[in-house]
Amino acid sequence: MMATLLHAAALAICFFGIAISAPTTPVPCCTPDQWEGVIGLYVLYETPGIEKGYVSVSYDYTNSRMQFFQHISITPGIRDDRRVIFDYSHGNGKMYTIKGKTCTVVDLPGKMRQQCIPDNATYTGSFFMGSESNKLLVNSFSITTQGLKAEVSMTSEDCIPVGETYYGTIIEGVAILETVGFVNITTGIKDPSIFDIPSICKTVDAKFQMPVVLGGAIGHLMEKYKK
Repeated sequence: MMATLLHAAALAICFFGIAISAPTTPVPCCTPDQWEGVIGLYVLYETPGIEKGYVSVSYDYTNSRMQFFQHISITPGIRDDRRVIFDYSHGNGKMYTIKGKTCTVVDLPGKMRQQCIPDNATYTGSFFMGSESNKLLVNSFSITTQGLKAEVSMTSEDCIPVGETYYGTIIEGVAILETVGFVNITTGIKDPSIFDIPSICKTVDAKFQMPVVLGGAIGHLMEKYKK
């Protein structure tokens, strides 16, 4: 039910915003350094099919870490529930993926990427959500990156992500169309202990290298808004 509502919100945000004139042309921006919220997504792949669900996100650029609780359904009838922690606080990063009572650890090259609209993004217009007496002003940008074209919407104040749609091809030329909606965004981190590494992960050696492109919601968050 929640995923359905978020999918509807994503569609509304990405396709039904009415452009209005902004007093000055907005420039690309970066999200707050710490925020939490829920992302609803609906992804249509050329193959294998449809991926939909939601991801609870805690983003902490200040301390170089990020966490997801991912709840995704993939046709035909596959459920993917997992917790993922990205920790760059000790130099090179590590990705901890917890599914049930198992944990895998992957080495991450480089430093954590700040979530930003790229400098080469093109401003495409502004619109407001809600009513004229109670509205939220949103700016939209067009982005092309790694074979994908995206329309991304951020609030004009504070650069809070609102929604996006993107399309193109990914690994091995697979075509993709995705709509995403961001809801219940709050700044700051309510409970820093959510980044604590579970005990089942502390005895696991990192034996894998980071894939060039991560799939699904995790790949979306790692690769979008990078600067």
